[in-house]
Amino acid sequence: MAVKDSPPPAPPPPPPASDKIIPFGVTSITNNVTVKLSLKKHNYKSWSSFFQIHLGSLGIKSHIEAKLSEVVSTSETAKDLWDHIQGLLHDYKDARAISLDNELRSIKIGKMSVNEYYTKIKSMADRLKNLASVVSDKHLVMYAINGLNSRFVTIVEIIRHLEPFPAFETTRNMLLLKESSFNE
Repeated sequence: MAVKDSPPPAPPPPPPASDKIIPFGVTSITNNVTVKLSLKKHNYKSWSSFFQIHLGSLGIKSHIEAKLSEVVSTSETAKDLWDHIQGLLHDYKDARAISLDNELRSIKIGKMSVNEYYTKIKSMADRLKNLASVVSDKHLVMYAINGLNSRFVTIVEIIRHLEPFPAFETTRNMLLLKESSFNE
């Protein structure tokens, strides 16, 4: 006697979107949040942005936005904890801005290349911006040319007399060109 093969059962329908479980493993968050939180670097805003993007990609951003009494064992919420961390990192913001602004105003090129020098200036300006102390492009140019050494005396004189004052990136390019002539 021959046994009839019955067709395989149909696969179950996919679960509704609200029932989907987002599988994830334990990974190092530093792979996704490339900015390391630091009081010295004044980078809370950058770190926070990356961190929130990562939480959103995992579908758990709501943990810092809503009450989670059933998840958090204390009476506090993840949002409260997030706000507390933010408050700690914003304490003494003005004092840190004053210190960083002073450092920016007195920066010197020393043995740095023009690229290293301008990158450092831009980084300091970005950190000041994170502390709500925006530095204008014109002031960045002034700080940059004031910190140059005697190797750049001729190009500094030219930049000082340009009308209108050149942009930060324009002066970087001018100085890179001058620097390349030193290597010839």
